[in-house]
Amino acid sequence: MVPDRSTKKSLPVNSESPATQPDIDVTAEHNREQTGVKLVQALPADQEASRYHKMIEQVEDYAILMLDVNGIVLNWNKGAQKIKGYTEQEIVGKHFRIFYPKEDQRHHLPEQLIAEAVTKGKAIHEGWRIRKDGTSFWGSVVITCLHDEEDKIIGFSKVTRDLTERRNAEQKILDYTQQLETQNRELQKFAFAAAHDMKEPLRKIQLYNSIVLEAEGLRLNHRQKGYLLRAAEAASRMQQLIDDMLAFTRITEQSKPFEKVDLQQTLRELETFFKDSLDQVQGQMQVNGLPVVQGIPFQLRQLFENLISNSLKYCQANVPVRIVIESTLETQPHWMAGQPGKVYHIRFCDNGIGFEQHYAEKIFEMFERLHTGEQFPGTGIGLAICRKIAESHRGCIYASGKTGEGASFDIYLPV
Repeated sequence: MVPDRSTKKSLPVNSESPATQPDIDVTAEHNREQTGVKLVQALPADQEASRYHKMIEQVEDYAILMLDVNGIVLNWNKGAQKIKGYTEQEIVGKHFRIFYPKEDQRHHLPEQLIAEAVTKGKAIHEGWRIRKDGTSFWGSVVITCLHDEEDKIIGFSKVTRDLTERRNAEQKILDYTQQLETQNRELQKFAFAAAHDMKEPLRKIQLYNSIVLEAEGLRLNHRQKGYLLRAAEAASRMQQLIDDMLAFTRITEQSKPFEKVDLQQTLRELETFFKDSLDQVQGQMQVNGLPVVQGIPFQLRQLFENLISNSLKYCQANVPVRIVIESTLETQPHWMAGQPGKVYHIRFCDNGIGFEQHYAEKIFEMFERLHTGEQFPGTGIGLAICRKIAESHRGCIYASGKTGEGASFDIYLPV
């Protein structure tokens, strides 16, 4: 590799008028004093080339080689010896395929990289390479085609870096991720099976309770009847918990392809579905220009169904419920994962009891509740399901609230 010196200029010297040379020197000295710039005399070409090659030879973090047009190694630096293990005397004059595993040699990978460098000017590749002692390292290689002044190929430069530590770290992360995914799938299957198997004995408990309570001629005192009623209520809560757990598991395992979902139509259907509940609290839903998105219809319906149920549950006493759902098209926020693009920002607001802002993340955790079951019934899974649905659609959901003034949920879905 010879440095480009085409832009360098030497200072003019008038060899025909030596008498004027002292004046030039004086002027140059004056200029140095005025500008504070120290002029450095350019080295002759042979000295500069020598210095350049010495610099290359001393580099230890990279193997920097010159190859001839046939791929024969022409030089060797300290980095090459450190990374590959060969001395200069052992390797110069041999073909660079020696660094590649036998499998890569059989598939002619070295020759393919040379051909790519000729065609494209440069070939970049990462893969396993072989040291002199037979051990492997993960090398990042750049082969660049070199031309003379007449644009004829005169050889190639080859720069290699040992990235084995990075590769091993990445592989550990990959293995750990795959292990977690396997364990997660097993836990999901266990949760689904356990919840499903609990349904039958629970149904029998509810049935037997109901038979006893409705039995004719069975005289129960107030305390005994209270016990049975509380047992029936507990069984009902357990039934709801099982149903919610199954719903959460189904979302996690969902792999159905996306399709177009008209959210405006979905919310119209939900408004009809909740009509009786809204009428009981003099409630109104205002839905403004929701988009058509790519998603799984029943999951997106469940997301908004849970949010509406949440607003109805946590409404303020003697205050008509107001729910506003609107959408805008925005640039994807920097804190969302993925490539920059457009997102639908859907804002869901109500005028319920609200919550303190430092609980904004806690409310999305499974089984986390800000109120007791006596105050507000539920299992604490509804908002966890909402977040899971948003994430399964490559989006996200965030909450904000203020006690006594209501809550809002910001949903971001990719366009």
